[in-house]
Amino acid sequence: MPKSKGSKAKSNCIKDTIYIDEGKSGTTTRKRAAYNRLFADMETDHFDVIVVKSQDRLMRNTKEWYFFLDRLVQNQKKLYFYLERKYYSPDDALITGIKAILAEEFSRSLSKNINSAHRKRQEAGSSVILTSRTWGYDNRGGKIVVNEKEAGMVRFIYEMAAQNYGSRKIANMLWELGYLNHEGNKIAEQTVRRIVRSPLYKGTAVMNVLHKNFETKKVERNSKEQWIYHDHLVPAVVSEQLWQRANRQMDARSQALSSKTLQKKTTGYKRHVNFLTGKIQCGLCGGIYWRCTAVSGKKRTIYWNCREYVQRGRKTKTDSGPAQSIKGQQSTAAGCDNIHIKEQDLDAVMYALAQRFETSAGTDIRAAAVAVLKQAVKDASDYEKQEQALAAQVQKIIQDREGLLELFLDHKIEEGIYQLKDASLKETQTALEGQLKGQREALMRGNNMRREAAARMEGLETEVERIVGYDMRIKKIKEKVSQIIVYPDHLTIRFEAKEAGDWKGGEFDSVDILITKVSCRKTEYHICL
Repeated sequence: MPKSKGSKAKSNCIKDTIYIDEGKSGTTTRKRAAYNRLFADMETDHFDVIVVKSQDRLMRNTKEWYFFLDRLVQNQKKLYFYLERKYYSPDDALITGIKAILAEEFSRSLSKNINSAHRKRQEAGSSVILTSRTWGYDNRGGKIVVNEKEAGMVRFIYEMAAQNYGSRKIANMLWELGYLNHEGNKIAEQTVRRIVRSPLYKGTAVMNVLHKNFETKKVERNSKEQWIYHDHLVPAVVSEQLWQRANRQMDARSQALSSKTLQKKTTGYKRHVNFLTGKIQCGLCGGIYWRCTAVSGKKRTIYWNCREYVQRGRKTKTDSGPAQSIKGQQSTAAGCDNIHIKEQDLDAVMYALAQRFETSAGTDIRAAAVAVLKQAVKDASDYEKQEQALAAQVQKIIQDREGLLELFLDHKIEEGIYQLKDASLKETQTALEGQLKGQREALMRGNNMRREAAARMEGLETEVERIVGYDMRIKKIKEKVSQIIVYPDHLTIRFEAKEAGDWKGGEFDSVDILITKVSCRKTEYHICL
């Protein structure tokens, strides 16, 4: 950095902003927060000159380089390479393009070498990598040893599975015995199935299952032929015989669940819970999608998952390799590899469809809601009427006490009777005055709220559209959906027979929604008409 700052001083820079991506790959702009901030700031007046050490230090992606140059030129910024001590010029477009290609090719070659080195180490079986999801083992100084506390739970799972207990029953038994996951919660059924299916617990390590694809920048699964098996590489937690018995029983249960008993539950049995219950079907195995809730800390996320996945996990298992499914055909193997869909993403798709197909008639209800809210702001609060009624009651009690006192002074009632009745009236007066005080405080709060609501009335229509209109439109479009078929790369949404009125999608019987996986946490959906 000192050399960089010195170069900027020689370039007559008045002030600078430093953008640094520590430990991030230049082959992609994803997850490069500093670079993306720089890319956005290029459209502002934050700076006039961008100083970099060299072109390959800025990025190693040809496509992103040209995007960067386009924004640089469009916003009339300058780019200074301080190793070469020169500014970028449009005359350098050819040579910088070649440099971008060479830098990307260098990274591609480096990626191949790294993958090759990983494979050689895996073929040698020199080390085993344990993830945070691995139970029963610890890594102590590079040596894999059995964690006896967790190994006892693993052995219990295998023994119960070998006795033909299902994963749900085993998970409940673990909960009753006090076993918890690493976050302190109940151990999931999927965790039980993953443990039973993993050959690691019989001492066999499976390697080279995944690799990083340089072109897609994603971690992908290798074909089964590329997997590397090492027997007895780690200490066995269970015997080979117990492992085989447990997996045979799980296979038998999976086949039994494919019988007619399970096939009866294809239309969903909780249709009252959600408009889409029983309408979302898997395009790979033909199963119905179930609505599930995932909890992470205090955050709850609702997903739609294929029934086959929920009950039996992924079709691609560690011990058997990836199975191929043909779109639109029933799968005979257990499990399913289809995608999961966040309900929030599905609602966004429904809202986008409603915006395209809904006519202006759908705005009448929202306009009425705005009118009601405006009137509510103008209306007198019920607190005022209640306050007036309580004040009248207190005043009446005071008058009754004064009349009672006059009777006593005129010797028309005895002192004992006077004291008894006055005490009763005083007690009632005290209670009413307490209520009156609370009512007046509530009235004051209500007045403040009405003043605040009146101040926000200018944006009320937008607020109603966001809160009420969004849910109403989603509900309306879901009522018209007859079926949604889910494939890994797209959705096919089919509609019921169209009715006249506020629905102008009559010319469409179905709509395809393309699915693009942007990252592990973000998926984009695009409507195709």
